[in-house]
Amino acid sequence: GEAVAGEPSPGPLATLTPQQQRIARHVAEGATNREVAVRLSVSHRTVDHHLRNVFAALGVRSRVELSRLLAREGGSGVVTVG
Repeated sequence: GEAVAGEPSPGPLATLTPQQQRIARHVAEGATNREVAVRLSVSHRTVDHHLRNVFAALGVRSRVELSRLLAREGGSGVVTVG
């Protein structure tokens, strides 16, 4: 859909699945893939897979770039980590 005048356009994170958003948030907070896996009760390979897809979808190449992007976004339209 197209943005409606007066409504904020969704950030790039809105294109991610809720699970990808959770993983991206944890990684941006400095968690390792294994730590994220434990927190979300999934395997570290699942985290690896989702993280590769997150990087591709957002056009970032590193955890640092991901962290910077999330810091700029400020969480608009993103599932919170909890």
